[in-house]
Parts: sequence; structure tokens; C-alpha cells
Amino acid sequence: MQRNKRTIHIALVATVLALNLFIAGLLAYTLEVAKERKEEEVRVTVENLSLLLDQSVSSSIREIDLSLREVQGDLERSLLEHGRLDHALLSERIARFHDWLAPIAEFKVTDAEGRVILGHAVTSDTRVSYADRSYFYEHRSADDGVTRASKLVYDRVAGTWGNVFSRRYNDASGQFAGVVTAVVPVAYFERLLSGLSLGSRGIALMRDLDMSLIARFPPLETDAGGVGSRGGSLELRDIVAAGVQAQSFYSAQTADGINRINAYRKLASMPAFVVVGWGEDDYLAQWHYDRWKAIVFFLTFCAVTLVAGGLLWRLVRATERANQRSRILLQNASDGIHITDAAGTVVEASDAFCRMIGHPRADVIGMNVTQWDAGFSADGLREITERLLESSEVLTFETVHRRRDGGTFPVEITAFALEVDGRRVLFCSARDISARKSAEAEVRQLAYYDALTGLPNRRLLLERLEAAQAAGAKLGSRGALLFIDLDNFKTINDTVGHQQGDALLKEVASVLGRCVRKEDTVARLGGDEFVVMLENLDEREDAAARVAEAIGGKILQALRKTFAVGNCERRVSASIGVTLFGGEAGEALEEPLMRADLAMYQAKYAGRDAMRFFNPQMQADAQIRAELEAGLWSALEKGQFVLEYQPQVRGSAKVIGVEALVRWRHPERGLVSPAEFIPIAEENGLIVPLGRWVIETACVQLAAWASVPGRAELSIAVNVSARQFLQPDFVADVLGALERSGACAQRLEIELTESTLITDIEQIIARMEVLRAHGLRFSLDDFGTGYSSLAYLKRLPLDQVKIDRSFVRDILVDPNDAAIATMITVLGETLGLVVVAEGVETEAQRDCLLQIGCRAYQGFLFSRPLGAVQLEAFLDAMSPQAAAQSPR
Repeated sequence: MQRNKRTIHIALVATVLALNLFIAGLLAYTLEVAKERKEEEVRVTVENLSLLLDQSVSSSIREIDLSLREVQGDLERSLLEHGRLDHALLSERIARFHDWLAPIAEFKVTDAEGRVILGHAVTSDTRVSYADRSYFYEHRSADDGVTRASKLVYDRVAGTWGNVFSRRYNDASGQFAGVVTAVVPVAYFERLLSGLSLGSRGIALMRDLDMSLIARFPPLETDAGGVGSRGGSLELRDIVAAGVQAQSFYSAQTADGINRINAYRKLASMPAFVVVGWGEDDYLAQWHYDRWKAIVFFLTFCAVTLVAGGLLWRLVRATERANQRSRILLQNASDGIHITDAAGTVVEASDAFCRMIGHPRADVIGMNVTQWDAGFSADGLREITERLLESSEVLTFETVHRRRDGGTFPVEITAFALEVDGRRVLFCSARDISARKSAEAEVRQLAYYDALTGLPNRRLLLERLEAAQAAGAKLGSRGALLFIDLDNFKTINDTVGHQQGDALLKEVASVLGRCVRKEDTVARLGGDEFVVMLENLDEREDAAARVAEAIGGKILQALRKTFAVGNCERRVSASIGVTLFGGEAGEALEEPLMRADLAMYQAKYAGRDAMRFFNPQMQADAQIRAELEAGLWSALEKGQFVLEYQPQVRGSAKVIGVEALVRWRHPERGLVSPAEFIPIAEENGLIVPLGRWVIETACVQLAAWASVPGRAELSIAVNVSARQFLQPDFVADVLGALERSGACAQRLEIELTESTLITDIEQIIARMEVLRAHGLRFSLDDFGTGYSSLAYLKRLPLDQVKIDRSFVRDILVDPNDAAIATMITVLGETLGLVVVAEGVETEAQRDCLLQIGCRAYQGFLFSRPLGAVQLEAFLDAMSPQAAAQSPR
């Protein structure tokens, strides 16, 4: 018996020891793999950010180059026409360019001797010469017609460091007359770098090719961090010396002593490079935490038999205490509940109270009442607390609370003492009393003015319009309405958030106010829609139209600038519809507003950033749209929709699948373009039943092809809108269509656009996972045109990503489009996704895509969308011999 007990004991010890060793080895291996994976993710991230910086700098420099060329032309025309420089006119022109590019560059002009004679901050007392600058020598020596980019220099006029972009200008005889320069201050590059999110130990810097520091974020408060200082790690110096375009590297010997993974990229448009680095302590913080957890887990695993009982008892007691606190808060959740100890420190608080003072719950727990109470002194609060703790009374009193933003509001407090966890605490209930009055005042304000911008709202605009119509009819004078809608404003809201979008709307309101006369009205109707009402323009219609056109053009020009939106900058434009009113009696009150709205949509259709006047054809187009909307529902009931299929090919000949495209065969108008009816269907909700019909029809077609040789392996891709995908019964609808038709789920592919991902990403991923478990495949359509979040992309269960046709169209002539297509292809391959290029129309485009690694295509080069019968004939024509001739 003793021997058996000893044997069992030894076996148990050996088993536990072996199991602990196995767990230890497994944890160590898992941690090492996790570290390597995280480091690779960081390398991809910093490489993408360095590419983004390169593209941002190149975009700004293209604008600078264009401006320099225009200033050069102005200078040479002035010399040709007048034999001298018209300083007044040229100063005005240069000031206009400076206003346009003020956040980026400052323009200056020198004469043939290098003296600065024109430009920002240049006066008659300016005595600065650029004659000793290298770019001045180069321009004076050669008339090569190029824009030169200098290394980091010190601007003697502005007294700041910057990089100079310069062009030569000549006199009427073609001789050297001087240079025009655009100085990009290092502050611009600092703003550019500060817009990156790199954690607390990350770094973004820019240096000349001779290692002189241009900008660094965050700044380094040492001599090595000063602008113009030369430095850089040994690894960085070796990379620069090697002359590579881009490379990632790990640096340990840095000026600030922080180890990082960095991405180096030589800028394409200036003699400089950027480095983006992510601190090791930041990107490995979770890993270190996981390592600590693994150690704790291992120790806990070893000691579990000894502490299980104690842990269970502590868990029961903790659950009991938590339930007790929850019951207290649950019974009193309508007001701002907070519980404090004898020192006035918060030990528990409701969400309502946290919202009331504007602090997150994690910050509220542990705060002292003196930090938000502005009605009592510290002694007064202590007196009330002691009085309540020593008695059983319930005390109700008024005080003032301070919000996180500094604002104050009056509250009524009901407080009493109670026993929690064996100690006396104060239960306090706060009720906001600066809310009912504030709401009443706000209602009065909102009756006539927009809450966000302070501009007149629709109600006040219509009252003023009615008065202006009456005055115009009486005096015979004309007025004008300008309906202004910001272009692509939804994209700004979706990417940077509604708070930043609202801030942009305020700036736009300010810009509009500066573009009109004092007697004119600028109103906001809602969203990104504004209306400008111009009164008493002229009795003649043509003269009034000219004034309205001039003001509209002024507004368009004023909005064509870069606005700071959050941590980034965005270019803004608008579409403007214009109509005249007045001059005659009997016109309906809202009729001019409707006309201006129609004209605005014409400006949208014309490509945006444009202005259009109302004409009768607009009314006819609106009527046609209304008829289309009315006919859409009956079209679905009467079976007027059909599907056409556009082949997707690999290489030159192999058809790997088709994309289903819906068409409307109207009984009177014939074939109606999807561009006309799909947006209407999105707006009126028909897109949901229409999308359901498309999936049903595609499944029936798959089932029909399942037994036909050469068809059974084909897949059908179906576009699904965000509105349809987020329907509660979408998953059941798809699975039901597959079951009813008998189609193979692996042959059905769902195409989602990037706009779908903006709303409720967690729910979208969950639905995708359910459908993917049944065999369905997913493709991301129009990649690169919308939100393009890499963080979301790597989480989505995708099988395929599509390069949007907008990048394919100019891939042979636009380096940016080629770079984006290359990046999407490489990213797709990295994530194990099939990459398909849309809109391939020429063999040259196909060859270019093949060269960058994209081998699957869709477009008119191979086939237009075809009906089912025509598609089958097309597939029959794609004989095995044709496929065998494919070089790919």
C-alpha cells in the first residue's frame, strides 16, 4: 500500500512537472511568434506612413510648382509689356498666391543681382540678397526652364529655416532677370509630421540628403534636435549612403535613447528623406503585458490546487459587493448618483453623473468632491460631510458643479449616509436644475438661427425671402438665390468624425459671410447646405445675373483652399445653383429655392466645384427623376429588371467568374442606365428588395450552370449595398436563396464597397463570418477610393480585393495611379487575397497591371456585360485552344 501511494505520488508529481514544462514551452513559443508578427505589422505600418508622407509632400510641391510658373509668367509679361516690373500688380498677384498656399509656402522675387524686391513680408526697407545662394547661381548660369529644389536654408527675410523651390525668369530679350522663389518653412513639415499617430515614443523626421534636420516630431530639446543640425543613427547613415529609395530598419543608438523600428523613404520631389519610427516600448507594450500575464498564468497554474478555495471565496464576496453596488445604482439611475467616503473621495458613480460633469468613469472614481463642486469651500464641504456621517438625516441642498470643460451649472443634491462593506459612506443624488432654462433659451434661439453656425435657418430665410419678393415686385428689382452644397462632405464626416465636420461647417459659414455684402443673407438649411440671398441687384435680368455670377465665383474661389480638419488638412470645394427672383408679382414663396436647388444638382452632375444657373430643362429633368422613382416599385413587381454578366478573366483567356450587373428594361424608355436608377433605389429603400431579387436570380443561374461542363466552376459576384447588408434578415435571405435554388455556396461571391465598412464594423464582420462558414466568398470593391482602413482590412474575412477603375484608367500616364495600384496589389498578396483590376480596356493597361503583379482583370478589353444567353456563347467561343495560347 505504501509503495502504491509512493508510486502514485511520484506519478502525479511527474505528470504535473511534465505538464508545467509543456505549458512553459508552449507559452514561450507563443510569445516569440507574437513578437515577430507584431514587429512585421509595425514595419508595414511605418512603411505605409512614410509613403503617405512622400505623397503628401509631392502633392504640395506640385501646387507650388504650378504657382511658381504662373508668377514667372506674370513677371515676364510685365517686363515684355512695360519694360519693367509692375510692383503693385505683381505684389497683388503674389499675395493671392500666398493666401492660397499660406500654410505651405512664402513667395519672393529677386532681381538679376539677387536682391529681394517682391514677396511676402518684403518692403521697401528690405535689404536682403540671394546672390550667394547656390540655386541663384544655377538659374543665372543656365536657362533650363526647371524648378529647382534646394536643401535646407535660412530665409533672411522671414528669419526662419526652410526649403526653397525656385524658377528663373527672363527679360524681354531673353536674358536673366532674376528668380522667383517659394520658401517652404520647416513649420509646414512639422505640421505634416505631427499629423501622424505614432504613440508616445514614435518619431517622424525629415532631413536633407546631407543629414541636416528639417523637421522632427516630437521635437527633441537638445542641440541634436535643432533645425539644421546634422545627425542620424549609424543605420540611417548607411542607408542614405547606399542610395536606396525606401527601406525599413531597426535603430538602437538614437539621439533620444529610444529603440525603434523605422521606415526610410527618399522623397521623390525634393533632395530630402523622411523617417517614420515606432517606439519599441509602444508596439511591444501589449507583448510585454502578455508576457507578464503568461508568467502569472504559469505561476497560478502551478499553485491552483492551493489557492482555488480562497479565490472562489474572494470571488463570491466580490460578486456580492458588486451586486450590492449595482442594486443601489440601479434603483437611483435617473439622476447623477455618486458615493463618497468620509474624505469626499468617490468610490462609485453612475454613468449619468459621469456625463453630467463631463469626465469618463475611470477618472471619476478616485476624484474628490472639491474637484467639481464650485459652490462650497473645502471647509464647507467637509462640514456637510461630517454632519451627514454622524447623523441619519437626509439633506437636500443646492450647489454649483463644474464640468470638465470649465463650465458650471446649478444642481440640487440629496445626500444621506449608509453602510457599505462595513464602512460609512455618503450616497449623493445630483439633479441638474442651467438644463430646463437652457433648453428654453435654446428653443428660442433655434426658432430662427442655426445652432451650429449661428446663421439664419430656413424659417428666417423664408421670411426674408418673402419680404424681398414683395419689395422686388413693387420696385421691379431683381434678387438672386445661391444654393451652396459642399462636395463630398459625407466623406469628411465618415473619416474624421462629425465633430471635426461641424468645425469645418463653422469655418465655411465664416468664409461665406466674408464673400457677400452686409445687406445680404447667408443661411444654413441643414447638413452641408447653405443659401445666400442677394437683394436689390438690378432691374435688368442680365445685369442682376452678372452680379450673382460674380459673387458665386468669389465664393467658389474662397472655398478652394485647404482647411485644417482635426489632425489633417482637407481641400474643400462646393457646387452652387443660382436663380433670380423678384421683378414680378405672384411667384410662390419657395419657388426660387426649388429652382436654385435644381441648379445646384446640375452643378454636381457637371463634375462639382462648379456653378450653374437654373433653366427650364432642370425642371424637366426633375420631373423625369420623379417618374423614374414612381416606376421603380412597379418595375420590380412586373419583372422588368434583368441581370447581365461581365466576365472576370485570369491572364488573357481563362474566365474565372462573372460579376452580376442589374439592368432595367423600361417598357417606354428602353434600357435605363444603372447610374440613373440605383441612386434613387438607395434613397427610397428599393435597393433592399431589388438586392434580394439579384441574389435569388444569381443563385438560380448558378444552379443551372452546376451540371454544364465549362460552367460548373464559374462563380458569380453580386454587389450588396451597405443598406441591404445591414438588414437584420440579410444572412437568412442569402442562405434561403441558396437552399431554394440548390446553388453551391462556394460559387456565390458577395461584393462590398468601402462605404459599407464605415458603419458598425463589428456587426459586419460577424455577419461575414457566418456566411463564410457556409462557404460564401467576399470581395472588397472600389478599394482605395474611400475609407481604406488597413486596420479594418486585415480583420475582414475577405477572399478578394478589386482595384477601382479610376486608378486603372490613367495607370499609364499618372504615376500616382500606378503607385496606388501597385500598393493595392502588394497589400492583397501580403494578406493572401486575390487582386482583380476593374475597367481594363486596352492591352497596354493589362500589360502594365501584369508587370506590377496583378493577373486577374475585368473590363471591355475582354467583354462587355452580357445576357445569360450571350455569355454562354462567349464562353463557348473561349475554346481550350484559346486558353492554351495565353502567355500567362
